[in-house]
Amino acid sequence: MTLSIGILTHSTNPRGGVVHGMALAEALCDAGHEATLIAPDAGGAGFFRTPRCAVRCIPVPEMRDLSARVECHVAAMREALRDARYDVLHAQDPISANALADLVVEGRISGFARTVHHLDRFADPGLAFRQARGLRAAAELFTVSALWERTLLAEWGRVAPVVGNGVDPLRFSPEEKEQDRALWARHGVPPDRHLILSVGGIERRKNTLALLEAFLRLRAVRADVHLAVVGGASLLDHSDYRAAFAALLSASGHADSVTVTGPVADADMGAFYRQAAVLAYPSHCEGFGLCPVEALACGTPVIVPDAAPFTEHLRGDEALWCVPERPDTLASALHDALRPGCRARFGAVGPAVARRFRWHDVAVRHIPAYRRLAALPRAGVLQESSINA
Repeated sequence: MTLSIGILTHSTNPRGGVVHGMALAEALCDAGHEATLIAPDAGGAGFFRTPRCAVRCIPVPEMRDLSARVECHVAAMREALRDARYDVLHAQDPISANALADLVVEGRISGFARTVHHLDRFADPGLAFRQARGLRAAAELFTVSALWERTLLAEWGRVAPVVGNGVDPLRFSPEEKEQDRALWARHGVPPDRHLILSVGGIERRKNTLALLEAFLRLRAVRADVHLAVVGGASLLDHSDYRAAFAALLSASGHADSVTVTGPVADADMGAFYRQAAVLAYPSHCEGFGLCPVEALACGTPVIVPDAAPFTEHLRGDEALWCVPERPDTLASALHDALRPGCRARFGAVGPAVARRFRWHDVAVRHIPAYRRLAALPRAGVLQESSINA
């Protein structure tokens, strides 16, 4: 039975949940289903790349205040989907989940699915409420790692099977592409340096300050290294953390050895991985950590925390390991990544590891829950208390 599935993401930018939702929609279409990728679009530019599935971008205004932006996006998605007809609606985040929770209350839909990639700690009570409501209201839950499966069961009493993540071998491979050669000039990275790559922007959760400290230790003994911090499109306000990063970098006297690109074209991501000596990914909190698997697919060494979720899907010699709270361990891993033979070893190991992660398999893991949702009878109007409990 072919299913009509709406996959909802919180934005059109290349954040983890959006990347996952897009790849899932493509894999569902490849499997013969009708998947549509749906998101609020503040800039009007559409998704960060053109997906192989139908898309629906919902216009929303640009807003600086986070709480106001969240409420605006929830309302816009709710109104846009009020009369939509899909067999299944699947939210990848709290914003779209709250829009669907409203539709359940109205009796427009009987239930929806939600993937929890990770949970944030919000000081703002309104944002904390939205995160909790979007989780509790879902009829079916998924997560991407056993770490979060355990967390959701222990702290929320919810069963959330692991669907995992995948990597596209056509987009991420060791094979050099034409755009690779111009990468350095496009982004102002010196071509005669060993590139230390960070992906995800300057954020506390990404532990970028610790990475900068480790890089500065490395730079003190090696003049041939350069740090590139790539990406960082986010709805959250990271200005204080970015200011601390800028202050440390300025005081170090090595500002010319660090490039902060901001968001880059999707076509450049594979090139960055291939050109890098190592991907340094010392994140404090991840749902899965997709970037290291993409880097491995390109044959690039990766440094990741010696903790879940990374220890769930990477084995001892498939990564270089660090303790996120200890920049000295990260600096040591950077030294190891630059040793002769390391890049060649990962050139063989990395693509083999990445082949374990297929989007087709991720899509298949969703189908039983999708069929349960599609079989639900049309709901009457529910009490809001049942959604907010």
